[in-house]
Amino acid sequence: MQTPSVSFITPSYSLDLHRCELLCESMDRFVTGYDMHFIVVGDEDIELFSHLKSANRKVVASSELLPRLWPVGKWRGRRYWWSPQIGLPVYGWHLQQLRKFAMTAAQDSDRVMFADSDCVFCRPTDMKVLAGGENTPHFHTKGDINSSRPNHVKWWRNAHRILGLDVPDLPGDDYIGPMIVWDRKTVISVLSRIETACGRSWWAGLARQRDFSEYLTYGTAVAADADLAGRHELTEINNCLTYWGGPQLDRKGLISFMKEMQPHHYAITIQSHTATPLETIREVAFADTAAQGLSEAL
Repeated sequence: MQTPSVSFITPSYSLDLHRCELLCESMDRFVTGYDMHFIVVGDEDIELFSHLKSANRKVVASSELLPRLWPVGKWRGRRYWWSPQIGLPVYGWHLQQLRKFAMTAAQDSDRVMFADSDCVFCRPTDMKVLAGGENTPHFHTKGDINSSRPNHVKWWRNAHRILGLDVPDLPGDDYIGPMIVWDRKTVISVLSRIETACGRSWWAGLARQRDFSEYLTYGTAVAADADLAGRHELTEINNCLTYWGGPQLDRKGLISFMKEMQPHHYAITIQSHTATPLETIREVAFADTAAQGLSEAL
């Protein structure tokens, strides 16, 4: 069997520019075995990101993937867009999710891995090994969606509805995480199923839900279809160590955090709202000892 091809997709925007630059720097330093890295941004940000283009990196405008949406100003610090096909305004987080589906379907690789702008690779990573096996690695945490996680419950229920599936009782399986891998043919099947179930374009159907998760939609579709499930291999292995929240990390704190890395961790994500300085992340993540597994010398 020919090894499946893999590309990266990173949705981003102006406020994450410097984080995206660090992601690209880390990929150029540590990552091999992939075809292309697609950075997808709104048309208003295309020039801002243009310097990141390279032989294996493209910056793609949203208008190349989705119908036009009109900006309708800001509210509570968020930019909003509107389309007559949606009705209600949507904000950037909605658009980033739609762009993941659209970019996956538009590119040619067999599989894609999503790397958010605040992801930083810090160990040698061969994508042919990590995501190029016979079946697509399908991250999930069984039974992790329950009444204590109301947002996840809404996303999970809407995923079933948009796919025309009955909503089962809780708990539900979760498919959200960093460095998620999707199969391109599966995405095309999922988008077709959405359009059949909701009677409108897939992107409008998803956006009109207001509360949705791209990863739960994909994961729910795979779990409900034996043919799609057969293309995947369930895994609970998370390849990215994530600092979701807490105080700002200094060098000592980041070193301590990275000592938690296991052999299956190839990258770290330090959430932007922690305000951890990018130079600190760069210094520690790119240290020789990081690539060697963060020895006790740190």
